[in-house]
Amino acid sequence: MSEALSPASPIHSYSPGTLIYEINLSIPREKIDEYIAWLKEFTTEQVAKVPGFISCMVFSQPKPHGLHWLSEEGNDKTYLTVHYVVASKAELDKYLEKYQAEVASAEQQRFDFLVTSRRTLSVVF
Repeated sequence: MSEALSPASPIHSYSPGTLIYEINLSIPREKIDEYIAWLKEFTTEQVAKVPGFISCMVFSQPKPHGLHWLSEEGNDKTYLTVHYVVASKAELDKYLEKYQAEVASAEQQRFDFLVTSRRTLSVVF
């Protein structure tokens, strides 16, 4: 899952005001390969079809410290963070109102083990 950054890899930077919709995921280690294969296809599809979704990046992370909802999980999980760059708050609000619950439900049905949190970030500088 870990790939070294090569000179050909794109370097991402965001301008002040860029809106990020963040989803944090907790996946059992034994399911991570299946989940990543699905997530790659899913996030590409979301950017192509959801109005206002401009791009997406997926990050791996160590177990977050100090988050009460993860404190009982032990060390048998892999943690991912998804960042969608969204064109505007209005576009994000539309997505959250019309589609997010359906997307979350479909994901939960397919992968019933997920622990997720979501938040919105805006680049300051």
